[in-house]
Amino acid sequence: MTKQQPWWNGAVIYQLIVRSYADGNGDGIGDLQGLANRLPYLRWLGVEAIWLTPIYPSPLQDGGYDITDFKSIHPELGDLAAFHRVLIAAHSHGIKVVMDLVLNHTSTLHPWFQRARWAPEGSPERDVYVWSDDPKRYADAPVLFRHFESSNWEWDEVAQQYYLHRFLRHQPDLNYDSPVVQEEMLDVVDFWIERGVDGFRLDAVPFLCEAEGSRCEGLPETHAFLKRLRARVDRHGKDVLLLAEAIQPVEEAAPYLADDELHGAFNFALTAHLFASIASGTVEALRECLQAAQNAVGGCRWALPLRNHDELWLGDGHLVPEEVIQTIRAGLHQGQGHWLNWGINRRLAPLLNGDPGSNRVMHALLYSLPGLPCLYYGDELGMGDWPGLRDRDPNRTPMAWTPGRNGGFSTAPDPLLVLPPITAPGYDYRVVNVEVQKQLPGSLLNWHRRMLTCRKLLPALRNGDFELLDCAHPGVIVYVRTNATMTVMVAANLSAAGASFRLDLSRWAGERTREVLWGCDFPPADADWFVYLAAHGFSWWLIGEVEETENSSEDGEAQQDKLSSLGVLGEAMPASSRRT
Repeated sequence: MTKQQPWWNGAVIYQLIVRSYADGNGDGIGDLQGLANRLPYLRWLGVEAIWLTPIYPSPLQDGGYDITDFKSIHPELGDLAAFHRVLIAAHSHGIKVVMDLVLNHTSTLHPWFQRARWAPEGSPERDVYVWSDDPKRYADAPVLFRHFESSNWEWDEVAQQYYLHRFLRHQPDLNYDSPVVQEEMLDVVDFWIERGVDGFRLDAVPFLCEAEGSRCEGLPETHAFLKRLRARVDRHGKDVLLLAEAIQPVEEAAPYLADDELHGAFNFALTAHLFASIASGTVEALRECLQAAQNAVGGCRWALPLRNHDELWLGDGHLVPEEVIQTIRAGLHQGQGHWLNWGINRRLAPLLNGDPGSNRVMHALLYSLPGLPCLYYGDELGMGDWPGLRDRDPNRTPMAWTPGRNGGFSTAPDPLLVLPPITAPGYDYRVVNVEVQKQLPGSLLNWHRRMLTCRKLLPALRNGDFELLDCAHPGVIVYVRTNATMTVMVAANLSAAGASFRLDLSRWAGERTREVLWGCDFPPADADWFVYLAAHGFSWWLIGEVEETENSSEDGEAQQDKLSSLGVLGEAMPASSRRT
């Protein structure tokens, strides 16, 4: 009998900020009750898991990533009972829940830090954090928040020493050389697994340990702790996802995916190359990045984001080559003037100048490449942002649900809202919202729903093998996804002009080819197969028939009937596309 795949294999993960998603009690702040009320929408959309940014008690100097208690819920969001209700409700809708776990640091207001700064130097209490008399230690470690901090060290008057903070000064780094720290954080993991969570997005994992003469990223000691973490999770006997935020090149991120370490890691290098391809209209570097990722770790273990709650991280030339960064700077004009730290502080839709074609082709790639597609809340609508708000807040504004007051996010008076709703031209919540877009068959929201439906009906896109195909056109990328039952070919034109090209499909010579999104039959596969794609156009083709296998839950004919019923992005497929 075939071993059952873990739930996250190819799952679509929807990231949301609870404080900005839905207000359940009318105080102007999103909360767990509001999230529970909106779970039917997420089931309707077709996502398979939700990733919650931190919901722990926090002074909120960094969006909740500055934590004062890892085993509780921020009182503005609810309590442990409310979280339990969300878990139960999500599971009843077939949706998994992934929590953000911040391993690297705490808030300066955390009791651990307050004890540490008053404890004697060299004591176990002091050693929970990283201290130094010299602020020039680890000089090769870059300052990540360069627009806010000039150093990775901050002087503490009580301790009479400097403490390390790879992030903001109110976020001191935990000391993973301390057995106390390791055991405390493993205990945090046990706490939430016992309450039923399905996974953890592990924040800032490369920075857990430090060493002179290095960037202090991905050190052997860090990997040693992560192996301990994996072993601790496995002891629970449940499928619990460990997903690494490792903003590193593919070759440095790959070790996190060792068989005894983490299950998945974000491929931020691929994200950067996707934007560079859109900016330049060429795909050569994108192809190389994709192939390198698959060569390093094959299968579906890379998480694929387009945007998230942070800036579009491009780095200092370490994540991707400088020429990739400059290509994005030059080609994405809406990013100019919005550079923050090492990236661009804009949401997806405005960064792409509101262009639906480039938006859809990037998501079409996201949903068809091997890995875990990650969709940021509001991007299914094409939500805008609020440039000028503090820090990364331009990308964290309230979800737009209805044309009504505050976009249906909250009934509270405007001054009480966690952040102002979007009213910018072209992105006004009275137009760009769930209620309006549900009623428009051609809306971006309905497009996402149908793409996710189609993805579920094409399991090769979820967990199939991946192979790049040769294509002479410089702006077009072509690949196939295959499993035991089907072969799906994907072609995407990343250029802003139409593209005509030929493909050598001789290995499938004579096989039927059908465009599954539009229901069109194409000529049988051959060695000189001709295709035209419009500017930023794409297509998914089913090559051959859907095969019945011994372990299939349904036969090939039933699967094909489902595909046929999907229709032309909502309309019925023509009869000619059905099996005869």
